[in-house]
Amino acid sequence: MTPEQITKGIDSLISGDPGQLKHIELARALPEKIADLLTDKNYGDVDILLGRIVTVLQEVGDELCHNAAISLAGTLCILALHEEWSRMDRMLAATQQALHIAGDNDQVVRECIAAVTKLAAHHIRQEQYSAPRIVLIMIYGPVTLASASKEFRNLVESAVKELALRPVLDKLLEEYLHGSEKQEEAGRLLVAFGRQAADYLIDSLIQGKSKAERIKLLKLIKDLGEPTEEVLLRMLQQTSPWYVTRNIVSLLGETGNLDCFEDVARFLEHDDVRVKKEVLTAAGKIGGSSRKKFLLKALNSVPPQLMGHVISLLGDIHDDSLVVPLSDILDNASMHQSELGDELQIATCQALGKIGSVKGLPILKKIIANNTLPGTTKEELEKNSTLQAAEKAVQRIRSGNSQNIQQTRVKKVMGVSMAADHVSAREAAIIRIAMAGDKQKALQKLFQLIGECAAKKDFKNAERLRERLYEIAPMPLNAIIRSAEIIEQAKSGFVGRGYLDIWSELREELSSAEFSAIYHELENRSVQPEELLIRQGTKNDELFFINHGSIKVFYKQDQHEIFIKNLTSGEIAGENFFNASVWTVSLKALTPSRISVLKRSCFSRWHEAFPGLEDKLKTYYNRSNDVHNLLEKKGLSRRKFDRYQLSRKVRIHMIDNTGKPIGGEFKGNLFNMSKGGLALRIRVAREENGRLLLDKKMQITIPVGGKHPQLHVHGQVLAVHPFTSDHNDFLVHFIFDNELDKESLMLILG
Repeated sequence: MTPEQITKGIDSLISGDPGQLKHIELARALPEKIADLLTDKNYGDVDILLGRIVTVLQEVGDELCHNAAISLAGTLCILALHEEWSRMDRMLAATQQALHIAGDNDQVVRECIAAVTKLAAHHIRQEQYSAPRIVLIMIYGPVTLASASKEFRNLVESAVKELALRPVLDKLLEEYLHGSEKQEEAGRLLVAFGRQAADYLIDSLIQGKSKAERIKLLKLIKDLGEPTEEVLLRMLQQTSPWYVTRNIVSLLGETGNLDCFEDVARFLEHDDVRVKKEVLTAAGKIGGSSRKKFLLKALNSVPPQLMGHVISLLGDIHDDSLVVPLSDILDNASMHQSELGDELQIATCQALGKIGSVKGLPILKKIIANNTLPGTTKEELEKNSTLQAAEKAVQRIRSGNSQNIQQTRVKKVMGVSMAADHVSAREAAIIRIAMAGDKQKALQKLFQLIGECAAKKDFKNAERLRERLYEIAPMPLNAIIRSAEIIEQAKSGFVGRGYLDIWSELREELSSAEFSAIYHELENRSVQPEELLIRQGTKNDELFFINHGSIKVFYKQDQHEIFIKNLTSGEIAGENFFNASVWTVSLKALTPSRISVLKRSCFSRWHEAFPGLEDKLKTYYNRSNDVHNLLEKKGLSRRKFDRYQLSRKVRIHMIDNTGKPIGGEFKGNLFNMSKGGLALRIRVAREENGRLLLDKKMQITIPVGGKHPQLHVHGQVLAVHPFTSDHNDFLVHFIFDNELDKESLMLILG
């Protein structure tokens, strides 16, 4: 084509003739034309031409598509040069399409990857993490790499290295560990960096000093999957200090698959007993057919102090053939009167009880007989831990054997069910289908899962799964558009629905009479934008049902409001309704909203008529309310300091605002404590009595020994939760008026 013909052809393309892209000369000249239009600020024609390219790209198998891919690749470079980032964002799906159509065209691949790498870098600089994650999924995801050429892989590896610079990783990790609004997005982007982030995250974990940070890092490392295992196995081959080797083995136990069992197992020969113990634990977690043989062999090689650990792990295998070797251990241990012998007897009894085989009864009966000799007092029997363990094992095998089998079956069924219902598990299964080559089937299943998440109002997962379409689907444009429509329809579907429709899931949970009982106790309210329903720190015990509108859940830190989530119709909130606790968040209306309020006092009238209603409502609440989990993800829980487990009897006195004692003294047991507060167990006759402690001021007297045998601490009760199923044993969470200094804390901890 002559220059005049190309110009005329582009004009025809703008006018609505996509067939002009059949001319390769025009396709190659189109990016330059778009550059001229951008310089002239003729954005209308730019968008028309971009739209024509997108339209043609959907005609798979036609020569037009390949020419459109060539045009798009060059156009992306022009858009990046002009920093037209928002237009590039809109072209991501088309870019994925172009890579699929012209994947064997090295120039198209190079230009597309170079352009989207610049786009990702821009968004990372702007701390906008969703778009670069889409880019990485599109060019660096497991499905893409599974079928990619060597040239493509090399280009992508270079591009990702260019993005995953140390300052970028540092910034993302800081946001993930200590940020608020962008915390989750930063973590997901780190995971998308795959191999480029694996070394960095593992090193950060090994060097980490904060337990809270290590827990968060471990979650990311698990999500990385295969790249993590590759790095860990490589690190395992290197000579390292014992604690580094132990940490690597521990991580492989959490993230490794059966292929790494032997690599872990050989470190049982390590000189340090702490490494040996971690090897045993990791082998137990990895499992597989080699586990039993490995643990039985370990019984003859581990130091005596680890034998109990090996025995406990054998009990988790639930194999009848283990009864004989365990019985031999139990028989031998019973003939040696020592502390270690007692520990081995207890561990073996417990293991036999877990296995649940009647073959273990003879040796257990023998142990019971040996520990109940004539003349043994009742007190001695009650203090005999070995006897108690043996009797419990027998009881578990006899009266609970069929129950144990049933529970095992239920756990298996629940495991399958939970895996099937759990979004992440289903997503992983879809990825495996796509990697196996059946991308159309994977696309159908992913599209179905997006629809289910949207229908359940799980828009967070629905939007995240839409990003997967960029990687999985060979023709994602229509699916991406349709999935967006499904999500938007589900969101707008909140408006105008009737009450019975809104609470249909709750109706399925309850009987008609139970639902009616709740309905007639509800108090309906209308709230206006910016109206505060609940203020953080109050002890309101109402349950809020959102019928219409949008309610903002936020956490106030200093003078800043940190957004947690929006509650919309069909959702409920009530932190102090089921468990006595002050509210950790605030609720504020964002739009004109209608809510229904259920007061805690209503349950006193329902206990006799509907004894199971509270538990059903609580189950529904726990399943549908994720505010607590979101607070933990954002690092906004009340726990500012490390907690230390300890058990010690304490004396408790209610006090007034001046510190003067009120009423009589009662006793409790310390459960854990930190610089800022403690938790203790108390016995209360009725649950409602436990609620009366909420917000009360107390003095707790802790025995510490030394010159001053007692330490008095003052503070306030923040929460009172049932600790046992009979609701007589409660855990009281208590915050100190003044944080303990280091000396006082160490004095208590001993």
